[in-house]
Order: sequence, then C-alpha cells, then structure tokens
Amino acid sequence: MAGASRAEVHRMNQGQNKQYKRVLALILFLGIGLGLVTGTFLNPSFMKGQITSNNNSAVIARQINGHFNALADYVGADAADDTNLLSEKEALPIANHVIDYVLGIHWLKTNSSSLAKTIYNDIQKDVTSDSSTDAQGIKKQLKEHQSSAVAYVTAAFDLSLVMLGANLVTILLVINIVIIVSVIIMLLSMIREMREMLSTRSMIHTIVAAGMWAAGWLILLSGIMAIIPVLFNVEAWNLGGVGYLIEIASSTFLDFVIVGTVLYIVCAIPWQATAAK
Repeated sequence: MAGASRAEVHRMNQGQNKQYKRVLALILFLGIGLGLVTGTFLNPSFMKGQITSNNNSAVIARQINGHFNALADYVGADAADDTNLLSEKEALPIANHVIDYVLGIHWLKTNSSSLAKTIYNDIQKDVTSDSSTDAQGIKKQLKEHQSSAVAYVTAAFDLSLVMLGANLVTILLVINIVIIVSVIIMLLSMIREMREMLSTRSMIHTIVAAGMWAAGWLILLSGIMAIIPVLFNVEAWNLGGVGYLIEIASSTFLDFVIVGTVLYIVCAIPWQATAAK
C-alpha cells in the first residue's frame, strides 16, 4: 500500500510538473515578449535611435521621399516619382516628428493638423539652397499655397492613417501593460502553489524548463520576423507603411533572438543541475 501510494504521488507530481511547465512557459513568453515589444517598438526614444543606423536611415529616407514626391502633385511642382528629392539628413526630422506623434505619451487623437504643421515647418526649415532643385520648387509652391498647405501635407503624407496608427499604438500599449501586470500576478500565484505542492528542487526545475520553452518560442518567432525582409521585398507591400516598418524592425528582431538565446542558456544551467539523477 505504501509503495502504491508513493507511486501515485510520484505520478501526480509528474503530471503537476507538466501542467505547471506548460502554463509557465506561456506566461513567461507573453511577459518577456510583450515587455520587449513595449520597450522597443512602442518606445519613441528607441525607435528614433533605430532609424539613425545606416541601413534604416536609407529605408526611412525612401519612405519620406515617397510622400514628399506625392506632395509635388498636390502643389503642382515637378518631381519624378522614383527620385529621392530629400537627403537622409532632410528626411530624418520629419521621421522623428512622426515617431513622436505616433509613439509619444498621448490619449486617442482626433486630428493630425499639429503634425501636418510640424512637417510643413520641417520642409520650410530644412530644404535650403543646398537641396535638390525639385525639392526647392516644392517648398516654394507649398509656401505660395500656404492656406492649403496643411491639407496638402495631410493628404500627401497619409496623416489620417498615421493618426489611426497612433490611436492603435495607444490601445496596444494599454493592453500590453494590463497583460504584463496580469502575467506578474499569475506568475507569483503559481509559484506560491508550487511551493506547497512540489519540492524546491522540482519547483526550480519546472520553472527553468518553462523558461527554456519560452526562450525557444522567442527565438523561433523573432527569427522568422527577422528573415522576412530577406525573403521578400517588404517595401513594395502597399500596407500603409507596414513594409517599411518590418524592414526597420528586422534588426530589432535579431536582438530578440540574442535575448532568447541568452535566456535559454541561463535557464539550461539550473535545469541540468536540478535534473533527477
């Protein structure tokens, strides 16, 4: 009877370990993944730093130039659709202000006129005599149509879509914070339960095993996202700038892969140390 009871308890502990491991892996993956997303893609300071790198600054310049060339049509200036009229240095202030508008601390936005005025001022300030002739022509025409300038900039730079993106980011940030707080509460609750039902060795083994699974998922998903721009021409995707965002984000996803790898190694050491002998 005693032997049967011990076997039953052993099976019960194994089943509990598997259940805790699955739930903990999901909780840890959500917490780590959303924490990384919040600290990077939803962080204006981080994203403004990202677009200054050599590869990303060229991507941003192409995106801004696409809108700037569209502005030429609105003001009646001459410009070729496939020509970069603004240099990277001239495009960067516009990109920074768009990032501040979308990712900065704010509640739901109802208009984009303030951003349109800021972009208009950027064009007037940064397009100088050293800029391309076509860019100077657009600046001149825009100034001559000053009463309609905000409307032209809004239309050319798709600022209604940018405003929608800003509102979606606000909602996403709130959801992320709620989920992260919930994850922490659930994690603490599960650890308390595990203390009562499992030995310290088994509890540590289960937690770090879940951490390894979470790290594996992070590596896999981040690796897939990082390799998409290599396999596809994402800049050609007509999805309101999503293609450019994926291109810029690829280097950050590579960083996520590194984070996942480090986490896996850190968890593997105590997992091996607490394995049953």
